Amino acid sequence: MSALLLLLVVAVLLTLGLAGGGKGRDLGHLVAVDMPSGEKGETQAKAAKAQTVQKSAATPTEAKVQSETPPDPVPVPVPTASYIKLSREEFAASDIAAIGRRRAAEAGAQAAAAGSAGANTSSTGGGPGGARLYNAQWYREPRDAELRPFLERGAPPGAWAIIACQTVEHYHVENCQEMEEYPQGSGLARGLRRASWQFLVWPPRIDGKPQVGTWVRIRFDFTKEG
Repeated sequence: MSALLLLLVVAVLLTLGLAGGGKGRDLGHLVAVDMPSGEKGETQAKAAKAQTVQKSAATPTEAKVQSETPPDPVPVPVPTASYIKLSREEFAASDIAAIGRRRAAEAGAQAAAAGSAGANTSSTGGGPGGARLYNAQWYREPRDAELRPFLERGAPPGAWAIIACQTVEHYHVENCQEMEEYPQGSGLARGLRRASWQFLVWPPRIDGKPQVGTWVRIRFDFTKEG
């Protein structure tokens, strides 16, 4: 239909040109050609569609950014406090102040016992080199098993022996010397001296102060056979 319409327009123009050929400088007449409304509308629709396609191609498509809602935070469980159940007696035993008082009381009892031992200690004189000799008080009396290896011939009932020793730290003695024994010649004093490294005695106390380094007189009575 468009081609036919175009041919029609060309024919009309040619006719008009031929009709005005001998009129000299006559420029001719303007001819208005009315196109059918249906065809004109179709042509305009095609032109508008072409413009829309060009505009769509020229304008980049905007990407729609879809906002994502962040997930809810996961709650962290709070650790529960753990407690150790104590009885009244256990709680009292764990009291630091009570422990300090108890240790102070024990130390006081030991000091009192040491003072008592010192108060009962008397000087006898006649120590090695003329030194003052104090009667010893056992801190721990030796056991038979500790003495037996040093008693070569045993000890009859009623036997005894005396040695003199010098006190040192931690209730021990050293430099022991033989003094007396019964029966005479039994060797009990010698055996007692050889076993003295195991002896533990209280050092003499003067005015409540232990006199470490002083000499003590140790007597051991054998009440049964060795």
